[in-house]
Amino acid sequence: MTQSEIVSVLCDLHKITGFRMSLHNADFEEIAAYPALPTNFCAYVHSLPGEFQKCLECDRNGSRAALESGHSHSYHCRFGLTEVASPLYSFGILTGFLMMGQVIVGPRPCGEPVRRILPEEQFREKLLSSVPTVAPHMLSSYVRILTICAEYLTLSNALSISHQDLGAMAKTYIGQNYQRKITLADICKHLACSKSTLVNTFRKSFGTTVTAYLTEVRLKEAEKLLCRNEHSLSQIAALCGFSDQSYFCKVFAARMGCAPGDYRRRLSSENSAHG
Repeated sequence: MTQSEIVSVLCDLHKITGFRMSLHNADFEEIAAYPALPTNFCAYVHSLPGEFQKCLECDRNGSRAALESGHSHSYHCRFGLTEVASPLYSFGILTGFLMMGQVIVGPRPCGEPVRRILPEEQFREKLLSSVPTVAPHMLSSYVRILTICAEYLTLSNALSISHQDLGAMAKTYIGQNYQRKITLADICKHLACSKSTLVNTFRKSFGTTVTAYLTEVRLKEAEKLLCRNEHSLSQIAALCGFSDQSYFCKVFAARMGCAPGDYRRRLSSENSAHG
C-alpha cells in the first residue's frame, strides 16, 4: 500500500469519526496522519518545554496496553482527551499502530493538568473549542470501526515486514541477550510474534532453528573466553548463558569433540609451541 493510499484511508476515517487519524511504526514514529497537524490544543501543549515527550510517552503506554490485550484500546491522555490505539501486524509480527484521538468524550476536561497548562480561562476555552466532541455512547462504535480498519491495513501490508527482517531481528535480540536465560517465548514477546511464526520463518531464512543458533552463539563466545584463559569454566558457563558448568561442558564436548578443559589445554600447548 502506497503512502497516498494510506493517507486516503486515514482521511476517510477522519470524515466518519471526527478523530485525528495517524499511523505509527513499531518504534512509535508517526509516518502518516490526517489531518496532518494536531488540534490547536495539542499543538500548543506540544510547544511547551518537555510536554511533547510526556504526551508521546502517554501514547506509548496506550499502545502497549493495546498490544498486551491484542485489540484496540481506548485511553485518556494527561489532559482528559480520548485516544484509541490498535496494533498492526505483518506475518504475525508487530509493525505499528493505527491511532485515533484528540477528541473530548463527555464533559469538557477542566482538571488540574488543563488549568496548569492553560491558566487563563478564556484562552483555555478557545483552544479546547478546537477539539472535536463525541457523544459517550458513540465511542464503542468508533473503536469497532478503527479495529476493522486496522485489520484491513494489516491484510493490505500497509506496514510490511519480510521473513528476512524477522529473522534478522531475532538474531539481533539473541546477540544482545545470549548471556542471560532467554526462551522462545521471550523472543516472541520482544518481536510481538507467535512461536510458530518465529520458528518457521527463522528456519526458512537461515536453515536452522532458533535454539540451535542461540547455542552456536554461546559456544562461539565460550571459545573466545577459553582462548583468553582468564575465567574458570563455571564463570565461562555463566557469562555465556549456560545454566551450569556441567551442561556447558556437555554441549561444548558434543560440538567440539572434547571437553572445554581439554580444549583450553590444547590451545595453551599450541601457543607455547609457537611462542
